[in-house]
Amino acid sequence: VLVLVSSLAGVFAATSAVNIQAPMRTQTKKQFRILQATNEGIWDLQPAIDRMALLDRERVEKVRECENLLPPESTICDQGLNNWQKEEQINGVKMTINHEKGQVIKVGDPTYSSEDIQNNDDLLDEIMKQLQSEDKAIFVVLESSGFPMYRAIKRAARKHKVPLGWEPWYGGDPINFWGNSGRAMSIQ
Repeated sequence: VLVLVSSLAGVFAATSAVNIQAPMRTQTKKQFRILQATNEGIWDLQPAIDRMALLDRERVEKVRECENLLPPESTICDQGLNNWQKEEQINGVKMTINHEKGQVIKVGDPTYSSEDIQNNDDLLDEIMKQLQSEDKAIFVVLESSGFPMYRAIKRAARKHKVPLGWEPWYGGDPINFWGNSGRAMSIQ
C-alpha cells in the first residue's frame, strides 16, 4: 500500500503545475476567419479566400475534364491548365489563383482602420458575436506593427470565448495557399 501511495504521489508531483512561458496550444477542427493586423488596421481576408476557393472548384472541374480525355487531347488540355489563372480584388485584398497555387495579399485600405477600432469598441465585439454564433475560430496573420490591433482582437475574442490563433508575418508578403490541403491552425 505504501509503495502504491508513493508511486501515485510521484505521478501527481510530476504532473503538477509547471511554469509555462509561452501560450499553450491545441489543435482545432473548427472553421475559422482570417484577419491580417498591422498598425494601419485590420484586413478581413476571408471574403477573398472564399472567392479563391470557389474559383478553385472551377479549376478542379477543368482538371476532371482533362482526365476524361484520351492521351493526345488530355496533354493539350493539361497544357491549357498551366495557363489558367484568375485574379480579383475584393475590398482591400487581392486574390490570385492559378493551377499551381492561390494567394492573397493586402493592397488597399484596411477593412477596419485602427481609428475605427479605437473609436468604436463594439466593432470587434460584433465580429466575435457572429463567430461565436457560427462556432468559428479566428486566425490573425500578424505583422510586427500590428500588436495593438492583435491585443484588441484578443480582448474581444476572450470576452466572447472565440478560439484565437495567430502567425507572425512580414509586411507586404502574400499569403500562399498551396494545393487543396488547407492549413492547420493552433489556437490559444
